[in-house]
Amino acid sequence: MAQADSQSRLRDRFAVLLGPVAWLLLVALAAGTWTWAGRFLRTAEDGGLAQRTQVAAAFTRSYLTGLATRQRQDASRALADRTVSQERLEVFGAGLGYTSMILLDDRGRAMLTWPSQPGLIGRDLADELEHVRLALQRDRITVSDVYASVVVPGRSLTAIAVPFPTPYGRRVFSGGLVAADSPLGDYLREAVVPRGGHAYLVDRFGNVVAATRGLGPQIVPLARLVPPLAAALERSPDGDYRAAGQDWHYTSAPVWPDGWRLVTEAPHRRLYAPADEAQRRFGVVLLAAALFGLVAVAAIGHIAHRRLQGQRQLRRQAAELHAFNTELELLAASISHDLRTPLTAMSAYAEVLAEHYPGRMSAEEAGLFVEKIRSNAARMADLIAALLSFSRLQRGQVDLRRVDLAALTGQVWADLAEHRAGRDIRFDLADLPPCQGDPALLRQAVTTLLDNAVESTRDRPVARIEVGYQAGPEGFTTYLVHDDGVTLDPGQLKELFTPFQRLHPTGTYQSVGMGLSLVQRIITRHSGRIWAEARPEGGTTFFFTLPVALPDT
Repeated sequence: MAQADSQSRLRDRFAVLLGPVAWLLLVALAAGTWTWAGRFLRTAEDGGLAQRTQVAAAFTRSYLTGLATRQRQDASRALADRTVSQERLEVFGAGLGYTSMILLDDRGRAMLTWPSQPGLIGRDLADELEHVRLALQRDRITVSDVYASVVVPGRSLTAIAVPFPTPYGRRVFSGGLVAADSPLGDYLREAVVPRGGHAYLVDRFGNVVAATRGLGPQIVPLARLVPPLAAALERSPDGDYRAAGQDWHYTSAPVWPDGWRLVTEAPHRRLYAPADEAQRRFGVVLLAAALFGLVAVAAIGHIAHRRLQGQRQLRRQAAELHAFNTELELLAASISHDLRTPLTAMSAYAEVLAEHYPGRMSAEEAGLFVEKIRSNAARMADLIAALLSFSRLQRGQVDLRRVDLAALTGQVWADLAEHRAGRDIRFDLADLPPCQGDPALLRQAVTTLLDNAVESTRDRPVARIEVGYQAGPEGFTTYLVHDDGVTLDPGQLKELFTPFQRLHPTGTYQSVGMGLSLVQRIITRHSGRIWAEARPEGGTTFFFTLPVALPDT
């Protein structure tokens, strides 16, 4: 009996201890998972920053290569005469945004400079300017590191040296620019820099070519601008360092082999804020579970949920970055053509003006050529603005809220009153269900679609535009914008959302062919999709899906 009682007491004690032990094991497992989840989310943020930096480095390389290629083609036409006037050189480089320019002969002697420096004419600059010497020796385009300008004293520049043939021997055109003030600098500031962080484009000697911080006119080494970052880069291309009482994460990507590289950095408190907030919230849940012992299963489920959510987020970010990289490659190819067109036109008009104005052209004729040059310059400005809008939209935050799409569409239609003045357009707006989205972005998308519809029906005496909806995939509504104007063929439908593809000669962003590309990016940022179909009876219908509005709380 005593033995039986002893065994019973042992079983009771075991039963009493089993619960706490099992609970402690569950809490320990949850704590370990909590720590792992925090590391996983931080690793995902590190990977996202690294991927964005690699994409930006590839874009920088494509931008400089495209600029140099166009420069070489244009120089062979505009700067190949026996003598080149100061005005010709100034007009040639004006559209390229150069701070200084030098035209040299095949021995590296200066033939002409802008701004004018008579003391440099005839001087052998090949020994002083390495990029010029390399361009002559290798007969290929050369991009310089940061150097002190010989034309504009006290100014540090980056130059592109382009050798080109002429009937009078080979020549070299060298254009120096302040990269931080160029469209490349705008791209780094607007589309690359993480929140609260900085970006630096560094040459092979460690000098800063462009940065999101003010550099001033002198050459600034990264080691002087941010000494801890420069020291950390000597040890590893990515990692962490501490400066001024704050921890920073940095990453870098090569722009040229064994040469330039793009470096981005962000403070831990900003970069990891979403991950730390998620981890902190779960820590509160875990503490409550440890104290009360009633939410262990829910806490473990929450961990699993957070893990799956983090994995989905990582996959989504990877897919978005892959799509953005593909778009950048397409944009780089488009830029090579579309930005070159107005540059070539301006160069040609300026050449005609320079050759024929003195004594052989009236002031009225000269004014016409000047107006054409200004028109092409304005088109280039529109192209650059559209590119920046596209870049900002990729990185901007989407402010999701309940949107009355019917009211928003009605407001947009009223705003387009001046654009459709004098037209007989029958506008049919259905009682659209609300959606979940960013009001400002959706207004931009609806404006572009209605603007396209107005332009498509311009040749019809009485036009009809319809805005309606139909059932969509689960959790989404499919909206449509139909017009009975120009019917697009299958080939046009395939290229409809490609950047720089113009549907109509007028409109908003359609003037440079970016309107529908921006609409597609807006819909994609809302997890929807957009497509177009041609109606057999005539006209075109645009369909797009948006999330169903959340119920009011």
